Amino acid sequence: MRPAEELAELWAADSLNMEAIEATDITGWRTYQLVYFLDQILQKSPLPEGNVKRLSKMYPKISKAQNAELRLRWCQIILKNNLEAEYSKVKDFLHSQ
Repeated sequence: MRPAEELAELWAADSLNMEAIEATDITGWRTYQLVYFLDQILQKSPLPEGNVKRLSKMYPKISKAQNAELRLRWCQIILKNNLEAEYSKVKDFLHSQ
């Protein structure tokens, strides 16, 4: 779980260290690891301006996931960070449940 915690710390920083972020490969992470990572992001939210948008672009596996556990946490992150442009994702998720 340490890599997920460390990656969340990097995303919560005021200035993103993209080199360190890109060095962490999440492609092999299982769903429970991604859920834990999102839980860590949620605890650190609201993140500095623009960080969630960059996180969304960098990890479409998370931001466009169909898994309900990932979608729930992603929606919570959207709401806690006041990303009004993404509120439609929250609405869609709620309608799907």
